[in-house]
Amino acid sequence: MPTVAGLMTNVGPPVVGQLDSGVATELSGPLRGLVSFVLVLVAGALVLRMRRNYVNESIDAISDSPATAVLYGIAGYVIVGIVGLYGATTLARLSVAGGAFVRVAILISSAFVLVLTSFGFLVVGTLLTDIFGSRRPTYGLLIGAFLSAVSWVLLSPAGSIVSSLAIAAFGIGGSARIWIHSERTVETELDGR
Repeated sequence: MPTVAGLMTNVGPPVVGQLDSGVATELSGPLRGLVSFVLVLVAGALVLRMRRNYVNESIDAISDSPATAVLYGIAGYVIVGIVGLYGATTLARLSVAGGAFVRVAILISSAFVLVLTSFGFLVVGTLLTDIFGSRRPTYGLLIGAFLSAVSWVLLSPAGSIVSSLAIAAFGIGGSARIWIHSERTVETELDGR
């Protein structure tokens, strides 16, 4: 491809498509469920350990407006997707280190989506414990991981992805609504000290 010096460069071979999408479809349903259970359990435990109070805040926010929780959760995923895509395409245009930075950006974005989805399942599971008794985030994590696994065992891969994202979007919807509508100025941040 001809280039004009300083205006355009060859980016090299595309990084997209290097992870074979058939990996998830080739695994059996129970194995996909087990992998999902373990991933949600580990990432959810990390969230629970580091930000336990976010779970309660998210449940309270969902209780205030449960009908909009999924919409705000989807908005949260869209924001994360845009930021991840922007970062990956910006690094791809730089064409530094043969696409290694793009791979790192995709890996970081994927890890963030995993933690976000695990947080959603954690909140939904904890909300269920709250409905049927007292609010117990540890049990909620197990219930959320179980819900994630069940969707991968019972549904096709496409159906599992859609159902998992819908359940997790409901779970993160409360936190996303608070974040989207929060006022972040220097004055409000200083008042919190």
